Amino acid sequence: MPEYTLQQRQELRQILTPKLIHTLKLLMLPKLELVAQLQNELMENPMLETSDDSFIDSVKVDEELNSWKKLYDGLAMYSTNLDYKDNVNVFDPLLIAHYQQTPFESLIQQLSYEISDPTTKKIGEFIIGNLDENGFLPLSLEQIQDEMKKNNINYSLDEIKKALKVVQSLSPSGIGARDLRECLLIQLEDMDLKNTVAYRIIDDYFDQLKTQSMHNLAELLEVNEEQILEAKEILSHLSFMPSEGRGLLAMQIEPDISVYKDKDNEWCIIYNDRGIPDLSINKNYQRLLKQANDLPDRTKSFLLKKLESARWWIDALQQRKATLKKTMIALLNTQKDFFENGPLNFKPLTMEKIAIEVGVHPATISRAVRGKFVLTPFGTFPLRKFFTTGLNSDNGDQVTPDYVKEKIRQMIKNEDKNSPLSDDQISSALKTMGINIARRTVAKYRNQMGILSARMRKV
Repeated sequence: MPEYTLQQRQELRQILTPKLIHTLKLLMLPKLELVAQLQNELMENPMLETSDDSFIDSVKVDEELNSWKKLYDGLAMYSTNLDYKDNVNVFDPLLIAHYQQTPFESLIQQLSYEISDPTTKKIGEFIIGNLDENGFLPLSLEQIQDEMKKNNINYSLDEIKKALKVVQSLSPSGIGARDLRECLLIQLEDMDLKNTVAYRIIDDYFDQLKTQSMHNLAELLEVNEEQILEAKEILSHLSFMPSEGRGLLAMQIEPDISVYKDKDNEWCIIYNDRGIPDLSINKNYQRLLKQANDLPDRTKSFLLKKLESARWWIDALQQRKATLKKTMIALLNTQKDFFENGPLNFKPLTMEKIAIEVGVHPATISRAVRGKFVLTPFGTFPLRKFFTTGLNSDNGDQVTPDYVKEKIRQMIKNEDKNSPLSDDQISSALKTMGINIARRTVAKYRNQMGILSARMRKV
């Protein structure tokens, strides 16, 4: 007969509350998607109100709709306010430079910032060009290989798999997934939730999720039912389409941050909160909730749920703003040469370094910059552009690939057309400048810039 003993043990386990899950997703949202979600929340949540009448007009909320009707409409569909005010700088709408961009263009642009390898880039562009209107990839790796072979382009399955992983790292989260299961797994990985029960359910028991009871799932995963409930809460907040149900239509890009010099020649960082009004809790409903004993249980439950959501929105928006501004301050301090002199002066930079300066985990920086843009004196740039690897130089510093490419471009531009520089000669010349670069790397950068070899350039 087995012996049973009672033991105590300490265990460190991350508990992901709905509030934390929402906050992670909100931090990843680009500006226009954030405004769209806030519009929906204001229309559906009677506890949340704004003093910005123009914002209410813009989302077509009827001004004659009284609060009681709004409450019962919500029922039928079945915060702490930090009072943080930053009036030092008022964002000037004229600073915003937005433009229409198709999802294809957005993905291709992201791809170009993520990789420089021409093979991975070519395969990635092919994959992006074959996504369906919901952002799914309807082709297997083998089918991609066969289709490219028809155009006399031969790549291995490993090379195609590598390119697909790059595409699946782009925004929106889940893009390039081959099915719903993979779409959900990508989103969980992007939120650093790989080591969770939610991930295990999708990874190992996706089919059973639709048929098994909570008790059976708990037994299959050898966890308790409380952990299954927590996992289902996480999954309920994921998108079931990479394009989030909007289809691959043209999208508008609007900077989240603006960086400029003021009249005193000091650098200023402005958070673009146009379309994000000051939020507060509706006092009428707060008073109504204090009379909870006189309310039906269903009404009381609805109000409490909406109150919690309203408080979360107020706090989460402030947290998003603070994180983005701190990140931009760190980028401005680190990439000062870029802001003073232009794109050729980017310095190699890792997210880990910025995370240390901001005081957060590198994954938080990754979420904060994903899909975000900054308006600078030299144009609008994705925040990811500020993070790049570098090449070693003799003085111990590193230089970016863009800087080296420009040096190569200038050398070729000024070369003797009757005796053009070979890749070896360019490599040697760069080494005299203190830039240690191999001949094959020169050839790779030259190909990426669309410049012919020395033999083909000879007049």
